[in-house]
Amino acid sequence: MKDNSAQKNRLREFRDRSRLTLEEVSLLTGFSVPTISRHESGGRSLSEEAILKYAALYKVHTYEIFRYPEEDVEN
Repeated sequence: MKDNSAQKNRLREFRDRSRLTLEEVSLLTGFSVPTISRHESGGRSLSEEAILKYAALYKVHTYEIFRYPEEDVEN
């Protein structure tokens, strides 16, 4: 498994797609708004609990949360 801090994630993309605010995600996950913001920016690594909560909230597989740097390279 790769180190979470080296991974870019898709949490902001999923939140935008779901049309949820940070405050709404906070109510649904139990995480504070600053924590969610840091999760989305990559400033805070994701625990297994966080990964599972976000995957359930956004109805995605856990592996879909992560975007590895090599996937960001444009052809």
